[in-house]
Amino acid sequence: MYYSEKTVVFYDGKFVKAKQVSCSPFAQTMHYGYGIFEGLRSYQTSNGVSIFNAKAHFERMKYAAHKLSIPLLYSVQDLENIAYDLLDQNNFKDAYIRPLLFCPDNMRLSSRRESILFMGAWKWPRYHGNNLLSACISSIERPNPKSCPVDAKISGLYVSSIMATNEAHLKGYDEAIMLDQFGNVAQASGANVFYEKEGELFTPPKGHILAGITRKVIMDLAREKEIKVTEKPISPKELQQADMVMLTGTAVEVALVGAIDGISFKKNPKHTKCAELAEAYSDLVHSAYEPAYTII
Repeated sequence: MYYSEKTVVFYDGKFVKAKQVSCSPFAQTMHYGYGIFEGLRSYQTSNGVSIFNAKAHFERMKYAAHKLSIPLLYSVQDLENIAYDLLDQNNFKDAYIRPLLFCPDNMRLSSRRESILFMGAWKWPRYHGNNLLSACISSIERPNPKSCPVDAKISGLYVSSIMATNEAHLKGYDEAIMLDQFGNVAQASGANVFYEKEGELFTPPKGHILAGITRKVIMDLAREKEIKVTEKPISPKELQQADMVMLTGTAVEVALVGAIDGISFKKNPKHTKCAELAEAYSDLVHSAYEPAYTII
């Protein structure tokens, strides 16, 4: 699914065939999850292939590397150039791009000043497709921000996301909604959460979430359309009583949720602000316009 005999990836400073890449079983990242990654999408636009918000994604990757004291010896521009070269060498237009910065052999619980950059790309449709999703409130909590930087894409943090997704699937749901340690809504397994009520949008504040780049784009699009957006703590009950819920992220793009814990929303999804914003987002990423969003 992710690569073929012809697939080219970037690995440890050079472009090589994906089948030639190997990872040591003694790699520190393999054992302890001490690594970082990003997820980007490229789209065919009227001006050619464009990686949406590449700068913001790679700025966040640099931020994460700094927070974890993992050396990333490439500039934001270097990373962007590698990504475009990767697309060109694989003849990709609409693709998903995955940079991964991982640490080599080290069995100690301390960092060494070494790292390896991998970057691959593949054709990956929208993570949840175009279906109206069902979700459940998960018993698996979002990690405590005092334990690890939750505003960075750290490999080890996604263990809880996998557990929450597995739990949701076993119960017959498509997606999991994870709470923070105070019992408020944090985010989905790998996406941010918005709910709509009486034409307004609400989303959890920063602090316990990965404040996603797509989340920021959606909030700006909403304000352009004069749709009020409020960041505030959200209880599971509020989510269940919404008119509509949507998930946002690079992999999912914008996905609509039609039911929480088996409670279906009464409003027609097509007649919601969430659906309007999903369409606006699709138009934006396929346009030649590149928004100047950065991570602060």
